[in-house]
Amino acid sequence: MSWMAVAGLAGCATGGSLDEPQDADPEAGALAPRQSCATVRCGNPGAPNVLFPGNPACNGGGCERGLAGDDLYIPPRNGAPWQDTYALGTHAPDTVSGYSSGRIALLRRLALIGDGAHAVLLDPSYPDGLRDFTGRGPERGEDIVKAWLDADPARTFLLVYSTRSTGWAEYAGLQTSGVAARVKVCAVDAPHLQVPAVPDVRDALVDPDGWDNGRCRWGAAAGAP
Repeated sequence: MSWMAVAGLAGCATGGSLDEPQDADPEAGALAPRQSCATVRCGNPGAPNVLFPGNPACNGGGCERGLAGDDLYIPPRNGAPWQDTYALGTHAPDTVSGYSSGRIALLRRLALIGDGAHAVLLDPSYPDGLRDFTGRGPERGEDIVKAWLDADPARTFLLVYSTRSTGWAEYAGLQTSGVAARVKVCAVDAPHLQVPAVPDVRDALVDPDGWDNGRCRWGAAAGAP
């Protein structure tokens, strides 16, 4: 990422609480500001990696927009993670991710399409609990992730969370489940709206298994001490 993009990310969140939880209701698609890739940075629609964005917290564009590029597509749907957002991006991506309220589109992608080799949850920032993510009735997000992992033993899941944020503990708990060995959890100290500006965090979205900020740990394999 260029120094200009980093500077833009670092300075994007200047008003309100940097740690305010980010949620979106099912009507958010109709209420969110209209966007297009002519007005916000999206990257390459055919990129092998997709990041579903959070709320338009930074000058209407989104704090994560500077991460978009040739290998990472961010659909122009900040603040609108319901409806068809989950279906955007390339078919069968290498990595599918969600930041903040974009976790909803990520969970819908995992449950309704079920593709991708890797999934990344970038600071969910909101404790969903039981919620009807897909129209099948109340589910927990971590159960959707576990079912997606169970469907293919080669898949992995990365959680990057802010120690100042919320909504992450349930997903970290997957490290004590039957899929623990394929779940990596990494902590950062930045406030929620500054997580996209954490050094090298973009690498986590395109190479989640290889990324390590020095505070990452994989869950233990079944039967391991």
